Amino acid sequence: MDIIHEKLPRETVGRDTMVRFRMQFQAAAFAALEILSGREVDRIYCDYHDDFVVRRNVAGVVEYYFFQVKTKGRANQQWDVDGVFALKKTGALDTPEKLEAIRSSIAGKLFVHTVEFGEQCRAVTVLSNVHFKGEVYDLVADLAAGTSSKKYTLQLIEKFATIISPDKPLPPEQVEAARKKLMLQPNVQYIGDTLEAFGIAAHNAIWKHSEIELHQQEVERIAKSLVTLVEEKSCVPISGLSKADIDLATGVGLEDLLQVLSISTQVYQTLQQGGDPAAIKTASILQRKLKEAGTPDAMIESASRAKVAWDVWMRNARHTYPDFTINVLLEEIDKKCKAWLLGGGVLADLEKCITELQESPIGKKFPTLDIDLLFGALCAAIVRRAAR
Repeated sequence: MDIIHEKLPRETVGRDTMVRFRMQFQAAAFAALEILSGREVDRIYCDYHDDFVVRRNVAGVVEYYFFQVKTKGRANQQWDVDGVFALKKTGALDTPEKLEAIRSSIAGKLFVHTVEFGEQCRAVTVLSNVHFKGEVYDLVADLAAGTSSKKYTLQLIEKFATIISPDKPLPPEQVEAARKKLMLQPNVQYIGDTLEAFGIAAHNAIWKHSEIELHQQEVERIAKSLVTLVEEKSCVPISGLSKADIDLATGVGLEDLLQVLSISTQVYQTLQQGGDPAAIKTASILQRKLKEAGTPDAMIESASRAKVAWDVWMRNARHTYPDFTINVLLEEIDKKCKAWLLGGGVLADLEKCITELQESPIGKKFPTLDIDLLFGALCAAIVRRAAR
C-alpha cells in the first residue's frame, strides 16, 4: 500500500529553498579559502549584513566586499534588468513605490552598503550560477559611466542618490563612487545542488592558496566540513552578543579553516612566528608524517618548535661554517630521513637516526647540534622531501 509515492507532492518549496541556501554556503566557503594564502583576506562573514562579506586588510586598512548569491534552477535561465534592479524599461520613475522597489531589489540592497560603509565598502557583487543578459551588463557599465543612451537607465542614474539614500543627501563624489561599485559574477561552477563541483574547486583552491596536498577521501570530508562550517556561522543567533563575539560567531577565520584541515593551530603559529613562509603547508606535512609514525600530538608540537630552532641554527651556521661542510651535513641528514621513511617511518627509529647523526664524523664537526636540533633537522628534511 505505497500510496504516498503515487501522488504528486504539493509542497516542494522548502526543499528548493534549502538547495539555494546550500549554494550560498558553498560560495561563502569557497571565498573563505583565500584566507589560507595569508595575504589580504582575513575573515568571511556569513549571512551577516548580506549573504556573505569578504573582509580584506590592505596595509592596515579594513575593506569590505559584499556578496549576494542569486541562483536559478535551470542553467539556460538568465537574469534580466527587472530581475536584478526591479527596473521597468517603460514608464517614468515617478512614484515612491517604484523607487522603493529598486531600493529593495538585488542590486538596490547591495548599493545601500555603499552608503552605510562608505569608502570601506570597496565593491558589491551579484554572484550567480547562471548568466546575466547583455542588458544587465550594459546597465552596470552605464551606471559606472554616469550616462546612457537608454531612457530607463538615465532615469535610474538621475534618481540614484534618492534611491540608495532617501533620508540623507549624498555629496556628488560619493554618489559617483557608489555607482561604480556593482560587480557581476556569472555562471559560477563551484556552487550546485551537490558537493561534487564544490569539492573539486575547493581542492584546487586549497592547493593554490597553501600548496597542501590532499587525498580524495580528505577532499570529500573537507568539502562537507567547509559547507557545514558556513551553515553553522550563518544560523547562530547573534542577539545580545558583543562585537567581538559576533565576529567569532558569524565569521570564518584562519583558525576555523585550520580545524577543518585538521592542522594544529599551535603547530601553525609556532612555524609562522618562526618565519616559515609556508607555515600551513609545513604544519600539514609534519602532522601527517609524524601521525603516521604514531607520534602523539604533544610531540608534534615539540617537533614544530624543534624545526623552528633548526631553521634559526641553520641561518646562523651558514655565516660560521663553510658551505661545503654545511652541504655535507644536509646530505647526511637527508640520507637518514630517506632511510627512516623507507623503513616505515616508525617513531622509535627516529631516535636512532638522531643518535647516528650526532655520532657521525660530520655531526661531530658541529658541537652545538644537540638532540632537539637534530630532531628539528630531520623534521625539516621530512617537509623538504614531501614538498618535492
